[in-house]
Amino acid sequence: MSHPHEPVGEWWRDQVVALHRWGRLVLRDEDDSVHQMRVTVRRLRSVLATYRPFLDAERTEPLREELKWLGALLGEVRDTEVLRKRLRRWAAEHGPGQTGVDALRAALAERQAQGRSRLLPELDGKRYRALTAALVAFDGLPWSDGTPGKKALRKRARRSWRRVAAAVDAAELTDDADERRRQLHEARKKAKRTRYAAESLREVFGEDAERLADAAKSIQSTLGDLNDAAVMIRTIEMVPGPDDALRELRAAEEAAAADAEERFASVWKKANRSKVQGWLSP
Repeated sequence: MSHPHEPVGEWWRDQVVALHRWGRLVLRDEDDSVHQMRVTVRRLRSVLATYRPFLDAERTEPLREELKWLGALLGEVRDTEVLRKRLRRWAAEHGPGQTGVDALRAALAERQAQGRSRLLPELDGKRYRALTAALVAFDGLPWSDGTPGKKALRKRARRSWRRVAAAVDAAELTDDADERRRQLHEARKKAKRTRYAAESLREVFGEDAERLADAAKSIQSTLGDLNDAAVMIRTIEMVPGPDDALRELRAAEEAAAADAEERFASVWKKANRSKVQGWLSP
């Protein structure tokens, strides 16, 4: 099997190439490009965080901050894209004449336009060019003290998975509905980091890493449905004087959130099997 440094480095270079490609497509307003670019940024940030103890901090910590900056710009646009898509789907089922829904639609369109007006100049600016140049200059991850071995890499993946499990445990132990959803949101964020770490280790650990990545993705997807519904609920609550249509939309989103929570129980049971994460044990 190849040395762990090589596949992780190859994975890193693939993500840097993807970031550059998606950046060009965002400037051309290609469908799904903002989402894909944001995911790529998250992959890069997550791996820098996962392997942080082994990396040259002087080089990687400033890069993490710049990726955070870029991710926030992309997030402004992407989060609104998701809300607009959910709203279009709901409105298509309920027909015209939804006054409150029309007002919400207009507000979201304006929010997305403002987000793009902030994002696009930055993607054509010096700060973004400096970030991509720094990423390319790495030509792989900059390890601080030699390449970590399989045992060390497995330990980092294990730590990441345990954080997912801790957040799920915290959610299951609370009787407060809001706190439960907050903890599940934390579990979703930690599942994303675990997924990206596992993806970067596929060539090191083979099917073990593949199963872990798939399990983390299933958690992320189901809890993502919950989060999308919760964000839409909060957005509706910000609309002054909601009418019957908005109240009906809110009820539909509450039902969607409840459905996602219910589905998560079986998703977690399947993901938390020894077949998936047993290989992480010391």
